[in-house]
Amino acid sequence: MGTGTISSIGIGSGLQLQDILDQLREVDDEAIIAPKQEQITEYQDQLTEISAVENKLYTLKSKALDLSLSSSFLSRTVTSSDEDVLTATVIDGASEQSATIVVSALAQKSSWMASSGASSTDAIVYVPTSVESSSGVADPAADTVASTDGTLVITFGGSSTITVDVGPTAGVTTMNDLVNAINTDSENVGSGDNGRLVTASTFVRDGLYYLRIETDTSGGTGEANRVTITSNDTDLTLSAPDKTFAYQVGDTTVTVDVAADTTLQQFVDLINDDTDNPGITASIIDDGTTSPYRLVLQADETGEDYRISLLTQLPDMPLAEQAGSGGSSLNAQFTVDGISYQRQSNSFNDVISGVTITLQGTGTSSLSVSADDDTLQTMITELVEAYNDVVQEIQTNVAWDDEEEKFGVLASTTLRDLPYDLQNLMTQQVTADSDGNIQTLFDLGLEFNRDGTITIDADSLSSAIQNYRSGVQAFFLGDDDAGVTGFADRVNERLRTLLAADGQVDAEKDAADARISDLEAEIAAQTERLDKKYELLTKQFIELDRYMNQMTSMSNFLSSQFDSLSSMWGGKK
Repeated sequence: MGTGTISSIGIGSGLQLQDILDQLREVDDEAIIAPKQEQITEYQDQLTEISAVENKLYTLKSKALDLSLSSSFLSRTVTSSDEDVLTATVIDGASEQSATIVVSALAQKSSWMASSGASSTDAIVYVPTSVESSSGVADPAADTVASTDGTLVITFGGSSTITVDVGPTAGVTTMNDLVNAINTDSENVGSGDNGRLVTASTFVRDGLYYLRIETDTSGGTGEANRVTITSNDTDLTLSAPDKTFAYQVGDTTVTVDVAADTTLQQFVDLINDDTDNPGITASIIDDGTTSPYRLVLQADETGEDYRISLLTQLPDMPLAEQAGSGGSSLNAQFTVDGISYQRQSNSFNDVISGVTITLQGTGTSSLSVSADDDTLQTMITELVEAYNDVVQEIQTNVAWDDEEEKFGVLASTTLRDLPYDLQNLMTQQVTADSDGNIQTLFDLGLEFNRDGTITIDADSLSSAIQNYRSGVQAFFLGDDDAGVTGFADRVNERLRTLLAADGQVDAEKDAADARISDLEAEIAAQTERLDKKYELLTKQFIELDRYMNQMTSMSNFLSSQFDSLSSMWGGKK
């Protein structure tokens, strides 16, 4: 029976027995359990701080690892004296060199643009000026193409009509008859080449004869020369033929079939959506004029290999060559130290080894590749900063705290001595520089501060790198042939040992975890013992309460009897 489970303790006696039990238990908890819980909190704080130190040690290790790689000393920088002419990037290990580059022309994308604009993107790019029969005959002079009487109505230019009687009654039954009737019709008079509006003729395809009706004006285009069949009682199906738009890019030829009355936007879509498109983009621009919409064709890539050549154009949408016109080269043209080059693209990496050049404009620029001293200086500075972070973190959590009146959470761990270990690590001598110029960090401008941190003089470091770069490299990398381990590898190896699964840091974490587990077990045992103690006390208090209740009842009974006797005796006379 635990404490507090019988809320009526004390009712019989009138004493606050439950409150007494609770207060006693609180005193025991405060004296026995609370100190252990405080210890657990301290060890948990210690674990948190050990992890913080561990993370900073990993950062220091990472900085040392960077400086242990030979590639860190092969870093290069490239500069351009005029970035409006060219920019460049360089890979590690590229030769230190310089060159003068004169750019005379940038690589361009081949382009064509419509010679005239349209008032709308729905403007027609192919107005049909002819119609053709979809079926042919073997003998145009004998085979019947109009078996019944009727008419063939031709509309020209949207307003003029030519009505031709056809069939046996009119004597127009064969294809030749129909050609003659159209050409000699009294309504077919105009200002064309033959004094007509339209001209009919036959043409041969695959051994058969077909009928064609077209504007009589040679090369006539546009709505003024539109030819339409508005009524047809012949046996022939007449419709406007597709036009062919053909172009070539490199060795690839593409043909696009364009139906009559295709709009400008539809024509753009035909080109762009064509599965055979080898890499050109059609678009519509607005040039801001009265008829502002113009078709533009542009290659997706620069250079002569992507030059667009138009083989067959639409008569209603002639295009004129823009970039590359007149045979001018589409390639980038430049000289490097007087030697001429051409490239398909404005960006290339095969002229100066290890350098990617991007041309920006015409002109002259001096390009220089040199060792990247700034990056190396930054790496060394970051190593020092990482060291300081570790030292300061440990010292802050070891030192005496006047406010708390106790030492920091790391004071009881072996990590308190780690700053001295790291200090010895940072001051070690490496004799890999054959000239003996750089053997310690002091030769790079290292100075110790009173608080145990270090600083490195930026000017001294810069001077050492510029004047003794090979010595700096030997100091950090060592000399495998001479069996000398570099400074960076030594730091990295020492930190690897510290941070290993069985290393000093993990050992401290394990110790703190073990102590927390021990304390939690002690708390559990003490709690169980107190529970039993107060279970017994509760039983004893219950018995006391019962006893006191009986005594109170007896006292009340006797008092009642005495009062009764007294009343009886007091009433006699």
